[in-house]
Amino acid sequence: MAKESITKIKLKLFLKNTKRNWELFKEHKLGLFGLIIIIAFGLFALSYPIVWQFVDKSIYDPVTGTDPRVQDISYVSKYMSPLNVIKGIEIPAATLFTYSFLDQGEDFKKAIEKRIDVAQKIFVNLDYAQAFRPILDAIVDNYIPMKERMRYQNQISQLLDQGLIEVKPLANILEIGNRKKFSLSDFKKLVKEVDTETLAMALAPYKSKREVSRITLWLKIAKGSEEQKKFKNLLRKDFSEKEIKEAQEKIFSVVSNLVRKSLINVQISVANQKDLEEIIKTEKVPVQDLAKATIFNVLVDILTYSKISGDYDSLIAALKNSQYSELLNYAEIRMPDLSNEESKKSNYERVKQYLEEIETLFSQLDIKANYSEPVKLLDVLSGIKLAILTFDFSPEFRAKVETALSNYPDIQYGFRKELEALFIEVANARAFMASIISDITEESPENIKIPDVYLNIDFTQLIPAMDKPVVSLLSFATKNTKHYNLIISNIENAGDINYKRLDIVKKMKELSKPINSVKLLLPDSDIKTPISRYLFANLVKDHIKYLKNKEFWTDEFKDYIAYNQNDLGDVVKQLNSTFEISQKEAKESVVNLYNNLALNSKLGIQHPLPPNRWHLLGTDPGGRDIFMQLLRSTPSEFMLGFLAALITVVIGTIVGTTAAYFGGAVDTLFMRLADLILLFPGIAFLIVLSGFFQINLFWLALILGLLGGFGGITLVIKAQALTVKVKPYIEAARVAGGNNAYIIFNHIIPNVMPLSFLYMMFNVTAAVFSEAVLSFFGLLRIRISWGIMINTAWTSGYLSSGNIGAYWWLWVPAGLIITIFCSGFYFLGRGLEEIVNPRLRKR
Repeated sequence: MAKESITKIKLKLFLKNTKRNWELFKEHKLGLFGLIIIIAFGLFALSYPIVWQFVDKSIYDPVTGTDPRVQDISYVSKYMSPLNVIKGIEIPAATLFTYSFLDQGEDFKKAIEKRIDVAQKIFVNLDYAQAFRPILDAIVDNYIPMKERMRYQNQISQLLDQGLIEVKPLANILEIGNRKKFSLSDFKKLVKEVDTETLAMALAPYKSKREVSRITLWLKIAKGSEEQKKFKNLLRKDFSEKEIKEAQEKIFSVVSNLVRKSLINVQISVANQKDLEEIIKTEKVPVQDLAKATIFNVLVDILTYSKISGDYDSLIAALKNSQYSELLNYAEIRMPDLSNEESKKSNYERVKQYLEEIETLFSQLDIKANYSEPVKLLDVLSGIKLAILTFDFSPEFRAKVETALSNYPDIQYGFRKELEALFIEVANARAFMASIISDITEESPENIKIPDVYLNIDFTQLIPAMDKPVVSLLSFATKNTKHYNLIISNIENAGDINYKRLDIVKKMKELSKPINSVKLLLPDSDIKTPISRYLFANLVKDHIKYLKNKEFWTDEFKDYIAYNQNDLGDVVKQLNSTFEISQKEAKESVVNLYNNLALNSKLGIQHPLPPNRWHLLGTDPGGRDIFMQLLRSTPSEFMLGFLAALITVVIGTIVGTTAAYFGGAVDTLFMRLADLILLFPGIAFLIVLSGFFQINLFWLALILGLLGGFGGITLVIKAQALTVKVKPYIEAARVAGGNNAYIIFNHIIPNVMPLSFLYMMFNVTAAVFSEAVLSFFGLLRIRISWGIMINTAWTSGYLSSGNIGAYWWLWVPAGLIITIFCSGFYFLGRGLEEIVNPRLRKR
């Protein structure tokens, strides 16, 4: 009962003292102001988890988020280099230009690139010209059959290594002299089983081929000069067809046997058009296996998705009864590690997004298949991918692929639907290019044979002419605004002669309204039908010429195939005419076009961006949001400050009171240590320490707490403890039997705690300032902090450029928030000081 009464008395005294101290504190306006600042920072720190739930993390992540978006026409006029402005003009047209010859093959593509390379040197009169580099890059980027074949090579190599693809060891006898398909090591094993006469007999019909010359050299390496000489002499002899056939069959048999014994490996190259054509022509790999290889990575993805989603068993059951069953074991091995939640989440989101993209693609092609029908989804998707892989084949080879898929209806259907979509894109691209070429040559569109005309046309005229559609839109969107003059000035003042494109400036000044052809270039253009029936009909007719079963094409496109009238003239006339649009809509179209390119990493805006409505405090040189960096750093700064201050106060209070209570040697030891720490250069010590190990926020708080705890606070607390030590109640407690620890922790420390708390406020300020200094020098292992923000501005050259005012948002917000944060704790400390030290109170 007595204990309860004492507790109540203590509580009442505490509340009474708190009320009295609050009244005293309120009289100190700076202290009250400091408290308000700290509360505001606390709320600011607590708001970060809430804000984080509602922002796009890829853009607003304070460490990794960058904003590539083009949000306004000012981004184009103010924050883009001349090169990126030109890319926005040229890449859309270059994309259609590439599609206009997408079915012509790699050799044609190389011929075009060579002509463009020569033209750009003439255009700017430089040996190492880069004027048409965006066009050349766009051709590489949009020549999708070649890009897909490069990816396909990796997939087919994986399955080949695992024995999951059926392969003829040799498609023809010459492959034993092809380094891509038969190595010198393999040849040495072959000639151990086959005599020189059989080898010569099999190769006699091809004695002038390059592969035979290589075999002659390899034979010398494998069996010596005498055998090489014998081989050459035998090649000159005449052999009967029967002898040649028997010799070739013997070599095929030996190679097959060596492959079965795993003594040699069969090499398959599908990375270029000719190699893949050869595989299809010779049926070296069954078309079904080619199709399976296209979707192996997709199979791994849907297995991963089902594993996370919980329907793995049902998916496996569906696939085990399909042609993909033999791929399952290896696909399971290739699945990513799903042992932790972070990996599960990232892989789930990745595959989910990919499946949504597949569904969108199927929807565009009017195909009904989804994840709930895994076998059909894989079949249709493999057909789509095969169509892309083989689109630049000759019509004869492409028709051969379609015919070979007749036993696999879903694969064939996907193949046909993708071909149809590609034919439409190519037809529309050719109509677009016809409008460009007819404009510069004044030729009748009907007389322009695309793509054959590209091998004769002057590209120094063609490429600038391709800029007209986007320039017409850009000019109209910015006419009579500051952005118009900024874009022109930006190009006219380009430091690189390659991008000082006065021809674009001239067009901007001449063109007053956008032309219809620009509609084909806009990202929201979704033309699913051919704008020229004539051009589309020609593509379909070329394809079905070699097909045995023409029903799909003749039934679905009978109106097009029967179309004989040449509508190209009317289409070109329409594309070259202007159309009505408001300037606001034109600006939105320009922004949409540039934004789409930026999001696809084709061009980018120049960071740092000044404050705008999408980034309240602008962005840093890496494109990261300044406001989100401040917001994310605040909790860390609070943690650092309070942890360092708490360690300082705990150590300083215990050491100071212990020294005061015991005196003597204990006092001397602690006081000399305090004197040493006071003379110690703290920041310099931390800089040296950072050279030996990486310091994070926790270690920094611990080091600062230790240095502070044994420093100045010890002297102040000791002085206050000495005045408490001589109080009568201390002696009474000792007489009553209280031991030293009891007296220190129950009587002395509680009486010096107000002073300790006061110094805690000042130590928060010191810790935050120390972190800012070390971060500025890049000495801390911290993801983001206020000091690192200033360090980023410094290392990027914006603080040493002599024009720091122009980029004030890079350092002012961080510098200001450090100042205000530290000031808040300083002001609070001064307010508390008047309560702790009565002599400072106003009378």
